[in-house]
Amino acid sequence: MNEDMGLKQKYIGVMDLGTTSVRFILFDPKGKVVSCKQKEIGQQYPEPGRVEEKPQEILESLEQVAGDTLKNDPEILDRLIALGICNQRESVMLWDRKDGKPVSRLIVWQDRRTAARCKELVDSGFSSTIKEKTGLAVDPYFSATKIEWLLNNNPIINSPGYGKDIICGTLDSWIIYRLTGNHYTDISNASRTMLFNINDRTWDRELLDIFNIPEAFLPLVKPSLGKDLFGYTGTSSVFKRKIPICCVMGDQQASLFGHRCFSKGQLKCTFGTGSFLVSNTGTERFDSSSGLISTIFYQQEGKMPHYALEGSIYNTGSTLKWLKDNMGLFKSYEAIDKMAEGISYQSRLYLVPALTGLGAPYWDPDAGALLIGFDRSTSPGRIIRAALESAAFRTRDIIKAMETDSGTRLGDIKIDGGVSRSRLFCQILADITGKKIIRSMLEETTSLGIFLGIGLAEGIWKNKKDINIEDKSEVFEPRISKGTRDIIYKNWKRAVGRSREWNRPE
Repeated sequence: MNEDMGLKQKYIGVMDLGTTSVRFILFDPKGKVVSCKQKEIGQQYPEPGRVEEKPQEILESLEQVAGDTLKNDPEILDRLIALGICNQRESVMLWDRKDGKPVSRLIVWQDRRTAARCKELVDSGFSSTIKEKTGLAVDPYFSATKIEWLLNNNPIINSPGYGKDIICGTLDSWIIYRLTGNHYTDISNASRTMLFNINDRTWDRELLDIFNIPEAFLPLVKPSLGKDLFGYTGTSSVFKRKIPICCVMGDQQASLFGHRCFSKGQLKCTFGTGSFLVSNTGTERFDSSSGLISTIFYQQEGKMPHYALEGSIYNTGSTLKWLKDNMGLFKSYEAIDKMAEGISYQSRLYLVPALTGLGAPYWDPDAGALLIGFDRSTSPGRIIRAALESAAFRTRDIIKAMETDSGTRLGDIKIDGGVSRSRLFCQILADITGKKIIRSMLEETTSLGIFLGIGLAEGIWKNKKDINIEDKSEVFEPRISKGTRDIIYKNWKRAVGRSREWNRPE
């Protein structure tokens, strides 16, 4: 580690803009978390299938958690040498170029309002073009149809200022704009929009024409990490002085970086609001024939980008939140293991967590959530157990697709995220996938990825091989037989089949 300029006395700040909370994490140069402040943010569901958030609430929450951190020790601000951002991906909004104020809500990645438009694109034969250029499936998950919807449905767009004053971006882009005045995004977030050509690494003219989106409306795309790459915070921001923003990544890419999956073939899965199994495929794009997507992992300034193969599961933690808040099956997440432990694997009771459709490898926005096989003896604990098993079954769906694509059996899986704090879930995951599960004991893996990116940009390490961060983990081995595993998975596939296209209009 480079200890010039007294780096031992300096701090690095990470703004973690999650789906349901905002955090500000302060690291020392050795990767130790000095402070972590968090604030929950609300979601709105104005109509079935729609998920929105208030951008101003997100910004105010960020200012509160960062401000609280800085107020605790006035010297922290002077010792803060760099900042970075990790964010919920695909979520988009509009704002006014003049003052940065939102002119729309944030349409969240889980939102399905454009399902019919996506079907229209598929039926019109655009799937192969979009897949070839972006690596993505045509799905409401990604940003393009959300942006198109905003352009077509926001009354401000038709006002005289459109094209001059109204601009668009993902959440990272808006926060960068509010802090620095720069309309930037990073390449990992751009690759999730369904508008960015991951081969040429530019906004794609043909795709922009399909969705009728002006390029000037979109942010300038930057590499993910580099010295002062995204500009400096302003004196009117919560940071009150010029601090460089050196690293920005979508949350799942940041998590892969935080797990130090720097070699081709290494993979991780984050179990948060949704679940995301991501594998590093190196500096060459790898296309799936089994329903997975190709995306950009990260790019360091002046170097070639790294790519990734990804399988996305839309509802994991959100399924548990639904059981808690809407169904009242438990009062606190700490109760999950106690209520669901000691229950054997079931071959009849299944929960298909298609609360907002099914992602990879099915890509069915019209799938309906399903609880099947219950009877009068079914208890809340059994339903909770079925929810935990559903996350493991969905993970196995994606592992199976990855193994089919690669022609090889995948090895151990590194995991993180809020749901992984359940030891029962980790054991269920090992049992159902048949894999050794390595759970990171670091709760800030995603933010750690941004810290590592900043460290490389700021010269704390000369290269990735020099990174030496303590990482404690816990290992879970499968405990059930292959026969049992295959039987319960076969019945899972039957349940998924019953949920498919359930919400498709007649």
